Amino acid sequence: MKIALKMTGCRNNRYELDRICSWAIQNKVAVVAEEEADFCIINTCTVTHAADRKSRQMVRRTKNNNQPLKTIVFGCAARMRKEVFEQIGEVDVLLPDMEAVIAFLEQELVNECDAPSHKSSKSHKLRSRALTQIQDGCDNFCTFCITVQSRGHSKNRPVNEIVEEIQAHERNGYNEVVLTGINIGAYGAIKTTDYENSALAQLLEMILEKTTITRIRLSSMGPQYFNERLYEILKNPRICRYIHLSIQSGSTSVLERMRRQYTADDVEIVIKRFKKEIPGIAITADVIVGFPGETEEEFAETMHFMECNPLAKMHVFPYSAREGTVAATMKQVSDDEKKKRAKKLQALADKQQCDFIQSQIGKTASTLWRKKIRPEFYEGLTDNYIRVCKKGDATLIRSISEEVLDETMLIF
Repeated sequence: MKIALKMTGCRNNRYELDRICSWAIQNKVAVVAEEEADFCIINTCTVTHAADRKSRQMVRRTKNNNQPLKTIVFGCAARMRKEVFEQIGEVDVLLPDMEAVIAFLEQELVNECDAPSHKSSKSHKLRSRALTQIQDGCDNFCTFCITVQSRGHSKNRPVNEIVEEIQAHERNGYNEVVLTGINIGAYGAIKTTDYENSALAQLLEMILEKTTITRIRLSSMGPQYFNERLYEILKNPRICRYIHLSIQSGSTSVLERMRRQYTADDVEIVIKRFKKEIPGIAITADVIVGFPGETEEEFAETMHFMECNPLAKMHVFPYSAREGTVAATMKQVSDDEKKKRAKKLQALADKQQCDFIQSQIGKTASTLWRKKIRPEFYEGLTDNYIRVCKKGDATLIRSISEEVLDETMLIF
């Protein structure tokens, strides 16, 4: 049996495909390009209308380009839009989650007459960074978000299980692990709304004590989860100088309608403290424009907030109404206005990104070399998330070196 793996969406989706890939290697199932596969496994996303559409398009194109192949479709969009995917003729097998996919593949192995292939996964071998999911789900019920419906309530993985997985990544030659989850800041709390009982700092202390992996990177976090213990542990040189904040808006009144657990002032405190205490840190963020009821004055507040608190990178999203959420029932901002606001904020974001990169010229950064991008040149990622390149050979891949950044190295 041969399988191919494809996805849309977040790092959690990537982690789930990595788990399926690991299962395949352990069971001597070949992970190949889709044109060679018997099954193409597609992990879907439903965070926005665009993500829904992209998921459906991926399924159709995969099947139409490879007629004999069978598609196995799972993930958030497959769960939340089950009736839609059931009507897509290009879907052969529709499953809810990663566990169901692995169970299906195990049964296919049992049913298979021929011995399974002994090929290994080329794509798996060449990945430069490992992912470890520390929790899944969320309890926050933000008014715009469909995550609780698509991923369920928060579930924490046991500390020993996380540590053992990272130790396995080390044995497999990885030098960086990305801790991922739907709401990692709430790790250890019974509910993600209980941000005062986050045990993320304690988890990081255990990882630092029990593993020797060179770099640890955190995925997206809400600003309400940073406590004194976490601020201190994030200064450890093994933890990447990188924080991605789910800010969503720079207007406190919009944040209230979103049902976020913080104000714009709270976010500003987090940003300023990190910049003061961790030189060179890259702070990136998600920002939604055109949220229902967002006035010109509220958008101006967001623009002013971002101008006063420049970031290394901003992901700007026009609001996308999701059926089943509170915000979908609110008075909507017109599509034209959303596009206009997104364009204006994106222009600011692009300038700030260039300014941040320029500010790091001449400074030294830990750099993980990821892949070959052209003859004799390899792409790297600094701990503060700047893409660079230099001349070298294949031995660079997955290695880490200290690099003094200059303009000739930059990749925009």
